[in-house]
Amino acid sequence: MSHDSFETLSTEDLTLVAGGSQLGNARRTAQEMGLRITSTTGGRHAPGSYHYSGRAFDAAGSHSQMSAFYRAMSKTSPTELFYDPSGGIKHGRSIGPIGGHRDHVHIAY
Repeated sequence: MSHDSFETLSTEDLTLVAGGSQLGNARRTAQEMGLRITSTTGGRHAPGSYHYSGRAFDAAGSHSQMSAFYRAMSKTSPTELFYDPSGGIKHGRSIGPIGGHRDHVHIAY
């Protein structure tokens, strides 16, 4: 079997492969709740961010929309979930607000 040529995956396919169906479901839920996706694999993030591997996205909207999304996603065992002032979850542990996430919800699987 030759591996001389590789096919490039679309952004949507990459998100589904890297983040799995949970990330795709979270993205659909965010959009259904009226949030807009503000960042996926591009942009500037912390070194080693799950964004760079296609395992995270950021969603923004009103405070009430983002609070409701945070509460809903906290029940889905995300690898990371950050929204100030609601709090933060990392690897299943509540870590409290981490700063820098007042205007969006960050979620990773």
